[in-house]
Amino acid sequence: MEIGFVSFNQEALNRANKVMKLLQGQGAIDELGLGRIRDAFSNMMFPGLSTLQTHAKYFLLMPALYSYLEKCRISDSREARAKVRENEVIFTQRLVDGSPEGTNGIIGADTLRSRNGYVKYDPAYVYHAGMETYHLIPHSVNIYSLLAERSALYLETPRKHRGNEDMIEDSDDLTGNRQIFKTCGENYNFNSKEPLSIALNHKEAVFLKQQIIATTSGSLLSYLLDSGLYEKANNYYFDNLDLLLRNNVPDNLYRTYRLALRYSRFAYLLRLRYAMLYDTLVGATEAAEKEYGEFNRIFTEYADEFTPESIDEIIRFVSKRVTEESCKLFIIKCACLMKEGNFDELDCQIQLREKTIKGRKRSKLLNYLELPKGKPFDSPQPMAFRWNTIVRTVLSEIKEGMINE
Repeated sequence: MEIGFVSFNQEALNRANKVMKLLQGQGAIDELGLGRIRDAFSNMMFPGLSTLQTHAKYFLLMPALYSYLEKCRISDSREARAKVRENEVIFTQRLVDGSPEGTNGIIGADTLRSRNGYVKYDPAYVYHAGMETYHLIPHSVNIYSLLAERSALYLETPRKHRGNEDMIEDSDDLTGNRQIFKTCGENYNFNSKEPLSIALNHKEAVFLKQQIIATTSGSLLSYLLDSGLYEKANNYYFDNLDLLLRNNVPDNLYRTYRLALRYSRFAYLLRLRYAMLYDTLVGATEAAEKEYGEFNRIFTEYADEFTPESIDEIIRFVSKRVTEESCKLFIIKCACLMKEGNFDELDCQIQLREKTIKGRKRSKLLNYLELPKGKPFDSPQPMAFRWNTIVRTVLSEIKEGMINE
C-alpha cells in the first residue's frame, strides 16, 4: 500500500510525517484496512474530535497560548515552536497540580513525572485539526511561522493600537493586528506557575459549546449540544446510543448512526474471523474457539444487517468520503461470501486483504511461524467512532462546566 499527500506547507509536512511513523509501528495498521470507513463515519458524526485527544480544556488553552505568544518577541518559526513547547511543559505541570489526584489524560504528565522529557505528540499537534474545525485557529497554516509573523507585526505596530483588538477599525486591520486566535476570554496567565484545573469553568464551557454548535452545524455532535441531549450522554455507550437518539434526533442523523452501528458490527465480525485465523495458526486454541463462538453469535443475531444489500447501503453512504476503492470491494465481497455460506473463501479473502494492506513481509498470517507460539491475538472490539472516549468526555466536561457557574 502506498500512502501519499500533497504538501502545502511545512506544518502539513510535519503532521503527515508523524502519521507515516505511526503507520509504520508494529501493529499500528488496522490489519484489514477497515479504518477508512470508520473514520468517515466518525468525521460525519463528531467532527473535530480524535482518539488522540483527552480533554476539552486544550481547545481553550492552545488558542489562548498562541494569542499570548504572538505578542512576545519571536524571531522565527523554530523559536516559536520552542516557546510553544516550553509553555506546554509549564501548563502541563500546572494542570497536574490543579486537578484531582489520579486525573488521567493530562498530556505529558507521565513523562514529566519520570523526567523523560516531554511527549512527541504534544497538545499543539493533537488538537491542531480540531482547533481548525472549530475555527479557533486559522485553517491550513504553519502555526509556528504564523506566530513569528504575528510577533513581528505586533512589535512593529504603534503602541496605541496594541491590546485594543476589540475596537479595531479599517486602519488597524491593515496592520495585520486583527485577532486571529479565537479565545474564550479567560486569563490563563502563562507567566504563572499557579495550579490550573483540567475541568472547564462556566465561561469556558459556554464558549466551547457555542463554538462547536456554530462550526459543525448538521453533525450529530452539534445537534446533541444544541438540543440539550448531551446532558444525558454519559449514560450511554455507542452500541446502546440508539436509546437516546431514537425519536429525538432528525432522521438523517439517526440514519447515520444506524449505518455506523451496522458497519461496527460487520467490521467486528471480520476482525473476529481474522483473530480466529491468527490464533489457530499460533496454536492459541482456546482463544480461537471463543472467537469462533462470538463470530457465530454476531452473525446469527444480526444476519439481516450483513446482507450484500445492507453493506452496499453503507458503501453508497460513505462513497464520497472514502475514495480508496479496495476497502469497499473487500467488504461487499465478504458480505456476498457470508450470504453464500462460503467461509473457506471468506478466510482466503481475509488473508489476501491483510497481505495487501501490510505487505508480504509484515503479514502476520503469512509469517505466523515467527510469532510467539500460543500467545493469542488481542481481542477485537466493536468500533465506537470516538464516542466511548473523547466524545463522551467532551460532552461530560461541557455539562459539568455549565453547572459550575
